[in-house]
Amino acid sequence: MKTPPRLGTIPPGAMITTVIFDLDGLLADTEPLHCRAYQIALSEHGVTLTESDYADHWVRCGKGIVDWVGMHCPDVNPHAVRARKAEYYLALLGSSARPMKGALELLTAVRFRKKIALASSSYRDAVDGVLSALGIAHFFELIVSGLDVAQVKPAPDIFLKVAARMGVKPSECVVLEDAEKGVLAAYRAGMRCIAVPNDYTRDHDFSRATRVCSSLAEVTPQLLDSLGET
Repeated sequence: MKTPPRLGTIPPGAMITTVIFDLDGLLADTEPLHCRAYQIALSEHGVTLTESDYADHWVRCGKGIVDWVGMHCPDVNPHAVRARKAEYYLALLGSSARPMKGALELLTAVRFRKKIALASSSYRDAVDGVLSALGIAHFFELIVSGLDVAQVKPAPDIFLKVAARMGVKPSECVVLEDAEKGVLAAYRAGMRCIAVPNDYTRDHDFSRATRVCSSLAEVTPQLLDSLGET
C-alpha cells in the first residue's frame, strides 16, 4: 500500500492526552465473524467468498461489499447482501464475541489516566453490537464509525474527526491499530500509533507505526506516556 503524505509533524515531547482505539481485530476478535457473516449472506446468491479474499479486500485494503460485488458478481445487489450480513453478524456476536488478549485490562488501566475514544470504519450497528456483547461501551468518551466520515481508513478523516471532537491536537493522540490501513491513517493524521498485529494482519507493513507490540497485554500506561518523550 502506497504511503500517503503526513498532515503535520509531531513536536518532540508532545504529551499524550488521548488514546484512540480501533475495534475489530484490536479490541475484539471479530474479523472471523465478519468474514463468516459475509460468506453466509453471499452464499444465498450462489457466490463464494474465501477467507483470504476477505482478509485482502476488507482487512488489508479497507474496502467494502460494494467494491467486492462490483468486481466479482455485479448482478448481485450489494446493499441487500450487506443487510443480510448485518443480521448474521449480530447473531454470531451473541454467541461468539470475545475480547482480544489484554483488551479489557488495558481499557481499565487507562480509563482514568487518558481521554479514550473509539474509531472504527465499521457501520455503527456493528460497532454497537460488539460494544454491547463485550460490555465495554462505558470506557469511551467518544465513538466514531465509518458512516461519520467521508472516507474511511487509510484516509485520516476518522482520526482527525476524533481529535476535533475531543478538543485535542493530533500530536496529543496515540492510536492503537491492528492493520496497515489503520496505521497509515494514523500516520497521515499526524498521530503516533502502536500496531498490534493479529492472525489476519501479521504480514502487513507496519513501518509507519511508532511501536509494534505482539498483543495489547504489552501496552501499558507507562508505554503510552513514553511515546510522548520521543
